Amino acid sequence: MPVATHDNVETPCHRQYFYVGGVYEEDKSTSFGGHIMRDQTYVECLTPVGGLTREYPLIFVHGGGQSGLNWLHTPDGRKGWASFFLDRGYTVYLIDTASRGRSAPALEHKHIQYPTGFVEDQFTAPKHAAKWPQAKLHTQWPGTGQRGDPIFDQFYASVLPSMCSLVMQQQATKAGLVALLERIGCPSILVTHSQGGPGGWLAADACPSLVKAIIAVEPNGPPFSGTHPSEGVRRARMWGLADIPLTFEPPITDPSEFHLVTIPATQEGRSPVILQDDRAGRAVHKLKNLQDIPVLVEVGEASYHAEYDHATVAFLRQAGVACDFVRLEELGIKGNGHMQMLELNNLAIAEVLQEWIEGKLPHSKT
Repeated sequence: MPVATHDNVETPCHRQYFYVGGVYEEDKSTSFGGHIMRDQTYVECLTPVGGLTREYPLIFVHGGGQSGLNWLHTPDGRKGWASFFLDRGYTVYLIDTASRGRSAPALEHKHIQYPTGFVEDQFTAPKHAAKWPQAKLHTQWPGTGQRGDPIFDQFYASVLPSMCSLVMQQQATKAGLVALLERIGCPSILVTHSQGGPGGWLAADACPSLVKAIIAVEPNGPPFSGTHPSEGVRRARMWGLADIPLTFEPPITDPSEFHLVTIPATQEGRSPVILQDDRAGRAVHKLKNLQDIPVLVEVGEASYHAEYDHATVAFLRQAGVACDFVRLEELGIKGNGHMQMLELNNLAIAEVLQEWIEGKLPHSKT
């Protein structure tokens, strides 16, 4: 069965592309010598043909193994989030993070490629392996979500190698986003997904005056711990939201300066929460550069993130960040996995994000 296609599914727009960031270094990988560039970030800028009606641009930051293609349209040919927001008058920026897609890979970085079984179990057909309790609720992926299904094959063909080092990946994503925010020159709204989440926190921390709001769709988490079903519990994100430093007040120079306490899970299917221990008069370190930026963390009903995104929200709130939390099923939007922007009800989810923006930034229309 061929993959369904829909003529003119994407909203007509003006399009340009450019690169930001990147550094030159001596080429030691070949006999040519000279210099090469690494860690540059590819950017597409899409603007509505009918003109802008929204003051703040949207910058979309994809997750691991993905690229800016995630936002254009779905693997079965339906309209994507980029077109949804173009229809509502926004400028939309789509990036390929460093060493991904059209941001050429640095040859010295080690990369990992997700095999089909991993993608099926975690993203497109999780109810079969059922590695977490909510996986059985997954209903929204188009097609079977398994190898050989034409829609899955289209999606998997777009899956790209990712840098193995989260530290290097976050450093490069932060640098690219900061360079893009500075080039745009006015406050923008960051829309991040999964592995793109830390890049959003880091960029906002570096230049808070250029970030109007953050929408974090299932951001990497939870703080201080990795509870990914395929990995088990391990230490991760030693700075809470990221693997590299963020700005705290009172300041800290090393993650060992955090005093942490684990709050047991209060219901089945939820992970424990690791917070700063404020007992005995200990100071809570605040994310001072994020405190004036409204944040939304949003999670799907059937995703592995349903187990632990509440822990990210709890950490943000304790650190002084004004953070809203949406579980889609509580709004009647059910059955979503981790790749929700590609699923059958993707536009209903985009509407939730749009309503949140309008509620937080009521005067954002031009």
